[in-house]
Amino acid sequence: MKQLTKNVFVETELRGSNHGIVTTSDGIVMIDSPHKPSDAMRLRADVERRGRLRYILNTEPHGDHWTGNAYFDAPVVAHEGVRTRILATDMTAHVARIASFGPEEPKLLEGYRPNAPVITFQNEMKLHVGNHTFRLVHMPGHTAYQAAVIVEEEGVVFTSDNIFCKVHTWLQEADPTRWLEALESLRRLREDTFVPGHGPICDKRYLDEQGAFICEWVDYVRKGVGQGMTKERCVAELTAMTDRYPMDVGQDGMAPNVMKMNVANLYDFVTGSGVHARK
Repeated sequence: MKQLTKNVFVETELRGSNHGIVTTSDGIVMIDSPHKPSDAMRLRADVERRGRLRYILNTEPHGDHWTGNAYFDAPVVAHEGVRTRILATDMTAHVARIASFGPEEPKLLEGYRPNAPVITFQNEMKLHVGNHTFRLVHMPGHTAYQAAVIVEEEGVVFTSDNIFCKVHTWLQEADPTRWLEALESLRRLREDTFVPGHGPICDKRYLDEQGAFICEWVDYVRKGVGQGMTKERCVAELTAMTDRYPMDVGQDGMAPNVMKMNVANLYDFVTGSGVHARK
């Protein structure tokens, strides 16, 4: 892990989402957890050397943010929707997928049980741990249940996947309108050091680039819809967007499938069908 401020340490170079820890006067708070069990075990040893883990804060429902929770003995805090999604996960399929990540993983996954959130919120909450305040704010966009974690005393924001800094953006269940609103909410914060969900540390200057790429994605799919393309044709033939940014660590070869998922979701968004029509 790299030291970002006096008390904030972050990991941005492993497979899965970025995650970090904050050392307080009353123990440690972790924001998200490693995707690979072997990485989680190495982080657990590091955390134990530093002190007692008090809480894990999960910022969204995708497995790369919470799979590693299970390897830590601490209560988890997250949006209510994150808890619901974790509890509804097909764990047999989830474990099989994680086991494919490397030779160390299958053994560590024996008897796997997720450490789901036991403290949840809907809009916003504050968690006070020692001399630090953690403000969790619901900012839907990349998913309906995104949350930013603002570490007030450190001037740091864990933005979750509402920012993919210099790596390709996943929009497989995104609501672009709400995502752009979330970016504006991030812009209004006092803090200006951002730990994105994926990619290197950034600041508010990156918000314009992230927003522009989301809009470009929507316009790309809207153009196909305007040409009378069906959803099936769009998914099959719209293939040009994934060469703008590299895929994140451990995602080599995934670009074509990400492209299809993004297009399928954005077709529903543009045409007013699917999940976006039910909100």
